[in-house]
Amino acid sequence: MHPTHPSLRQIFATALLVLAPAGGLHAQVATAPKPAGGDDVVTLSEFSVKADDNRGYVPAETMTGSRVATKIIDLPYTVNILTSEFFEDFAIFELSDNVTQIGGFTGLDVGGGFNLRGFSSTSQLRDGFFRLGRYGSSNVDRMEVIKGSNAAIYGRSSPGGMLNMISKQPKARVSQRLAFNYGDEGTQRVTLDATGPLLRSSLGQTGYVLTGSHYQKEFDMEYARNRNQEYYLGLSQAFPDGSNLFVSLEYFLQARRAPNNAAPLITDLKGTASNTDDEVVGYAVNLARYNPYGPNSKLDRGNTGFNAFYDKKLSPVWSTRLGVNRYWARRWDYNQNTGWGAISINPARAANGTLPATTSARGATPNTTRIIEDGGGFQGDLLAHYWTNNHKVEHRTLVTLDVNDYYRWDPSLNYAAAGHPDLVAWNAVRTVTLDPTTLTPTGPIAYFPKWFDGAQTVKTRHQKRRTTVWGGLLRHQTSFLDGRLLTFAGARFDNTRFRDRDFIGFAGYTTGSMVDRQVNLTKPNFGFNYKITPGIRAFASYSQSYFVSQNDNAQTHFDPTYKSEVANGWDYGFKGALFNDRLNYTISGFYAVRNNVSVTDIEEQPLGSGNFVQITRRDGDQLVRGYELDFNWRITDTYYAGGSWGHVYSIYTDFGSAFPAAVGRRVNGITPQNGSLYLKYAPTGAWRNFSANLGVSYMASTPTQAPNAGDTYATLANGQRVVTRSTNQWRLRVPSFHTWSLGLRYRLPGSGATDQAIALNVNNLFDRDYLRVNGLIGEKRAIYLSYTINRTPKR
Repeated sequence: MHPTHPSLRQIFATALLVLAPAGGLHAQVATAPKPAGGDDVVTLSEFSVKADDNRGYVPAETMTGSRVATKIIDLPYTVNILTSEFFEDFAIFELSDNVTQIGGFTGLDVGGGFNLRGFSSTSQLRDGFFRLGRYGSSNVDRMEVIKGSNAAIYGRSSPGGMLNMISKQPKARVSQRLAFNYGDEGTQRVTLDATGPLLRSSLGQTGYVLTGSHYQKEFDMEYARNRNQEYYLGLSQAFPDGSNLFVSLEYFLQARRAPNNAAPLITDLKGTASNTDDEVVGYAVNLARYNPYGPNSKLDRGNTGFNAFYDKKLSPVWSTRLGVNRYWARRWDYNQNTGWGAISINPARAANGTLPATTSARGATPNTTRIIEDGGGFQGDLLAHYWTNNHKVEHRTLVTLDVNDYYRWDPSLNYAAAGHPDLVAWNAVRTVTLDPTTLTPTGPIAYFPKWFDGAQTVKTRHQKRRTTVWGGLLRHQTSFLDGRLLTFAGARFDNTRFRDRDFIGFAGYTTGSMVDRQVNLTKPNFGFNYKITPGIRAFASYSQSYFVSQNDNAQTHFDPTYKSEVANGWDYGFKGALFNDRLNYTISGFYAVRNNVSVTDIEEQPLGSGNFVQITRRDGDQLVRGYELDFNWRITDTYYAGGSWGHVYSIYTDFGSAFPAAVGRRVNGITPQNGSLYLKYAPTGAWRNFSANLGVSYMASTPTQAPNAGDTYATLANGQRVVTRSTNQWRLRVPSFHTWSLGLRYRLPGSGATDQAIALNVNNLFDRDYLRVNGLIGEKRAIYLSYTINRTPKR
């Protein structure tokens, strides 16, 4: 006789009984009360975010951070959202580091990176699945940012939180939209959106959404240009039994030629031959306005993806949601390592009294990198929604299973060996003479003249990496006191397996052999949201998370002391609504600690020998704390306002014993304050076809260099490290800046199913010069004209 194994339902029911408070689990489960006037009620899935009253640009519900539809005001942590309407009104055609409107959120990159609450991340989410960036704005319905370690509900996550790009969904009403955008710096964009019911059959209602977009921009720099192609198809199926299926296909390709280069460092030599008084004093902003790469340079990124989600209400208690994801991502670049080199000013005079020329030397050997990435995942969510204690206590228990697989092959090749004639010729012209006053080229710039042909390449990197994660979450949420107190507690377990090969090799490793390492982590989370009054709620939550960097490789995992980065943090604050729910706000604080950061230590080898060597270990620490304010206000039926502000204090509390002076210094790339305000005017009556919006964004002065940059150390006999001199490079910052944006929109009078609209947008309204945190020149004032044709047949 075979042993009898308990079913998943039996196991889950046992877990519910353990988690539920005394009072018993009722078989009869209360659903939302039916409205008076009939029984024809549409019951929404627990996993569907419903439409809400007009709140300007901010929806009332989200699934990000909870994995089930939840009102944002009920969450015991902070979630910020930017919608596609916001992007359109402010002419945001690309989602990159120009998105600074959310407090504590900066540095968004199409390659997958961003900074949030003092921590950096190298990956994002798309509809809840792991994603390496590479997206266009035309098919994104909204951008949701869950802040803090609570984002670990999805598995590996930055301790600062996670970004989730939500795709557009089919709508119940037929509509088509064709938009043309034209403006400064060669900007041209055409976008098509079509959505609505597709067909009705015995299988239920089928809907669709189709988008396509072509976008180009030339930039204010010779040779630099950008081309985006974006295509997206989403199909929904609402079955007669109330279950839903959604399938989407996406294609994205960004082709960039001669991308902009960061401004190089300037070192003041103080007119002496000694380097003891050298000081890094700033960035050569004028030189950054010139392209160092020339016509034979590119940086292309692409992604093809597939998602499918199925949700079903199995019974009055049980609901489930299943999701699968598959993606193929690519990056091709060439001649991206020949940017401007650091500049020295005020050199010592030569023996004959002449001054050496001021120059900038570009990279000696152009190379190419091909990053081939693909993977996918599975998500299975099982939710029980029920009441106990005579229908006075509401419960939601969620169990999830998550599988994610990621593969990367990333060969990097130099153009040729050092003695190749093309490189000899290049090295004769790669150094550019600059005007010592303006730091701009004194003559024409020579560029590397050839494209990569692969004939005589030298391989500098060749790795194959696979990361597979199996994880699960058990989370229980209870609502007491007639819904005034909401609590949750849970834990997540993840098994992460790394399988890597390095075909170049490193010390102690057999070239090409498999590095196979596994890490098991269990991370708890808990919190509450308490309604003090109908308009004020207090919340607090604690959570732990772990993070796997996309930069970790075979050498990282080969280290026997390897451990993944982990973090823990608190979120706390108040949420509220005033003026009959017209003004919604969140005031929050946060505190987080990140451990196992890779740092450099000093170690005596062998012990007692007096010989000290530098060792890379994962035992560094980072501390972040700060506060945030977010609000959206429907002032009248005509005026809407909103804003966000973040203050972030991010320092290293342990940067390794090799660089003790770095402790307490700010983390580079993290903006200490940023935020935004916006006002929208949408009148009624005679002016109902007109609307206007005005916004301002602010970025504080930001440290840009590593906390040990420019320091020179000496090792004492006892192993202690002391700074003997410093160029103060670690002090370097980009100045603060703010930019204004204006939008005017007018819908032309018309009749029938078709209407037309024209719009004028001015970004960086006052044409302010600024330098971004990554060293790139900020965009100049840009004027965009838009023309849109909308077709919405009358019902």
